[in-house]
Amino acid sequence: MTKAWHEMTALELGHLIGECAIDPIDLAQYFYDRIEKADPQKRIYVRLTKERALAEAAAASERAKNGTRRSPLDGVSISWKDLFDTAGVATEAGAPLLEGRIPSEDAECLKRATRAGLVCLGKTNMPDIAFSGIGVNAWTGTGPNPHDKTVDRVPGGSSAGAALSVAQGLAAAGIGSDTAGSVRIPASWCGITGLKVTHDVISLKGVVPLSYSQDTIGPLTKDIADANALYAILSGEPAADLQGVSLQGVRILRATSQFDELTDPSIMAKFKEGLALLEAAGAEVTEGPVQAFDDVIDLSAKQGSPAAIEACMMYGERLHANPDGMYAPITQRILAAENYSAVGITALFDGMKRLEQEYLEQTAGYDLVVGPTQPQHPPEIAPLLENVDAYLAATLMSISLTRLGNLLKLCATTLPCGKLDGLPVGMMLMAPAHHEGKLLRLSAAAENVLTSMNA
Repeated sequence: MTKAWHEMTALELGHLIGECAIDPIDLAQYFYDRIEKADPQKRIYVRLTKERALAEAAAASERAKNGTRRSPLDGVSISWKDLFDTAGVATEAGAPLLEGRIPSEDAECLKRATRAGLVCLGKTNMPDIAFSGIGVNAWTGTGPNPHDKTVDRVPGGSSAGAALSVAQGLAAAGIGSDTAGSVRIPASWCGITGLKVTHDVISLKGVVPLSYSQDTIGPLTKDIADANALYAILSGEPAADLQGVSLQGVRILRATSQFDELTDPSIMAKFKEGLALLEAAGAEVTEGPVQAFDDVIDLSAKQGSPAAIEACMMYGERLHANPDGMYAPITQRILAAENYSAVGITALFDGMKRLEQEYLEQTAGYDLVVGPTQPQHPPEIAPLLENVDAYLAATLMSISLTRLGNLLKLCATTLPCGKLDGLPVGMMLMAPAHHEGKLLRLSAAAENVLTSMNA
């Protein structure tokens, strides 16, 4: 049976566009029709860019007909998190503090995507300036996790709408950002694929900042092949060759540090089922600690969060002048950085550089370091809006494992690894900075093996 368009990968759609079997105009309208039905409250897309999208789709349609397509994804419709500047369109990053902010030009990565022929459907929902791993936005509402039809659970954040646009078939892919896990968290909880790239590999120019030393840009997709294609377009780096990928002889370290202490035993058991499949496919799996993981968390607990420090530097004065400019618990997290000392902040950034090197020494000889992406299932939304302590606890839980990759400047993917009680479990694969090519190849090999868990 032929798949519906919203069930196809971005590359599958691109291939059919290239064969003139799908017209990009029809594809964009198809997604808009689905958005209208599925998202009437605008909890996934806060803003559509229909005029732009249909013009881009019309140009892509002509290129397909005359054989001048710009990339394998020319004409494919995708979503953009509402922190990417979009010329002439409000870009507010989920915060009343930025209400009415209309940039004059596109973010650099959006320019790259447009030059490659991708079609911009609209801007997706997110928590205030991306400072939340659960994805809740008290101002716009929060699209619920699609895997629980009984209770409204968080989708994960901060790229909440981006993940939901893909998981619910409202875009072929979504572009988000990841400062402490904001691509991987919602990808994991929504049962899709996410890629966190090395810091600064994809330009941050024209992206509303949270943390200039931690922010990264990354795709949320149906599979690794799509993530690979989008990575190449957004970064300008060559796409990884995914042909003939294999796990035979690949050395994998299952990190016990942080992961064993924080992860729910049932989720860990499901993750280990997936890891056993990787081992059966030829991977050599070792379990053991990574001291740098423990040390960087201890360092941040003692000296502060780099994201909070940098956000406070950028937004603190404006928040004092306008305390209601962001959701109160987010404002609280940002302004808490005013209590950090200059000596402590210096020690934090100096210590992170040292621990980046120690991590490389401790994991030398391994191709991948792996662990569950999320330690718990996504919590229910309602209690988090009723209790600040519950909100903050859930936020810290959501980033507890993913932030390791940001603090230590790693690149990482999350892959679906089956379900537990009907809710997705994610497997996180980590590699050193600037090893995206190897990471994507091995992630593709792992994805092939995990297919049986995700059928």
